[in-house]
Amino acid sequence: MVPHGMAVASTAPAAFALTFEADPQRHLAAAGWLDPGGLDADVPEPERLSAVLRRLMRDIGQPSGLAEIGYGEADVDGIVSGTMQQQRLLATAPREVTEEDIAGVVRASMHHW
Repeated sequence: MVPHGMAVASTAPAAFALTFEADPQRHLAAAGWLDPGGLDADVPEPERLSAVLRRLMRDIGQPSGLAEIGYGEADVDGIVSGTMQQQRLLATAPREVTEEDIAGVVRASMHHW
């Protein structure tokens, strides 16, 4: 079993990359709050919040992706299925999320650095 916060953090960079276009200014504001010193200011805007999160995860010793906590390609379908059952959470996403989107987030979350 993976702690909830670790699971959420492990997929957050890819999830925010998926939702950037829905509200770029909100993503950039969040990146600025998490990176007030501008350490990731040179990262292209669509990738900035994800980069900030990956750096913070490295700084606190968070696993570098889902693979490091024991997940692999064989787990993608199960994770997608479980995620799609969480409609109360998906309903708050700033854009419609498909099974294909979730699979992309999971695959992108396998390795962060």
